[in-house]
Amino acid sequence: MALSTPTRIRMGARQSLSRALTVVPVDLVGRVRDTFVAADGPRRRALTPVAAVLRHRPLAPLETFAVPGDTGLRLCAVESRLARLLYWYGDAGYEQGETAWWRRLCAGATSIVEIGANIGYYTVQGAQAGPTARYVAIEANPESADVLRRNLALNGLDHVEVIVAAVVGELDSPGPAGRPARVRLALPDQERYLAPTGAYLDTGTEGITDRPASRTIEVPAVAAPDVLATADLVKLDIEGAEGQVLEAVRPALAANRPTIVVEVLRNVPRLRALIAELHSHGYLVLAIGAASLHLLTADEVRSAAPLPRFGSRDVVLLPAERAAQL
Repeated sequence: MALSTPTRIRMGARQSLSRALTVVPVDLVGRVRDTFVAADGPRRRALTPVAAVLRHRPLAPLETFAVPGDTGLRLCAVESRLARLLYWYGDAGYEQGETAWWRRLCAGATSIVEIGANIGYYTVQGAQAGPTARYVAIEANPESADVLRRNLALNGLDHVEVIVAAVVGELDSPGPAGRPARVRLALPDQERYLAPTGAYLDTGTEGITDRPASRTIEVPAVAAPDVLATADLVKLDIEGAEGQVLEAVRPALAANRPTIVVEVLRNVPRLRALIAELHSHGYLVLAIGAASLHLLTADEVRSAAPLPRFGSRDVVLLPAERAAQL
């Protein structure tokens, strides 16, 4: 699979724009960003096209930046699409609504496992909101995991355990004596960043049809039951591997009934079947919207229509007995 011609053209245009924008002084960009963040109404609408262009400028020479919003978080200014979006739009503009719900869930949890933490945006949000919870953040890409650790340190969050590994449903074969098993992680060609947000396992995924990757890296692997057995709150954003991971912990889901926040891509029948099964066993399925959660009916859960329909690709799977949490 190769990049399509339109994708190659878009990539080339973005890269050219990014290089051209380096002539704009970073302090000027910062002033425009601060004005944009503070603006509302007509002034914000007028600045929106400017922000849409300037967000392609590399953040260097900045080392860190404050995330716009009310949480007081700072992040490392690494070359990452996610970091650029957060610099400009903050917690209100990036995956709008999801951050607030994640913080609310973390505030009431005792044991949190986040799989696919990337550079740690949701990790620092959740760990700040739930400072007494046991929090485990798992990231397969070692470069992203390094940034994750730096972001946790930057925000003084020392109660988070970081595991650098890919979580899989089952390990086909154990690693050599004293070493973990290994799998291959594909780094998409269209994301030429230090920490790509769309990296995926090169086998066993679903819904990944348009992300050619000419580069893969070998990473450690852990089996899902080894990290999810006792969690009461789980977040999964692992690019099409969610179904296989949740299938492997069915006994733990039945026994512990954790709350689950999961990304739902298009064309993921394995994951959709699991969501329908959980729904039939007393889980509420709530699609995350910009301002509220949307309770899905049984017909909507069983339908083949894509679940992401309210501005987010994530849903909350909430045991009915915990409905009062939200």
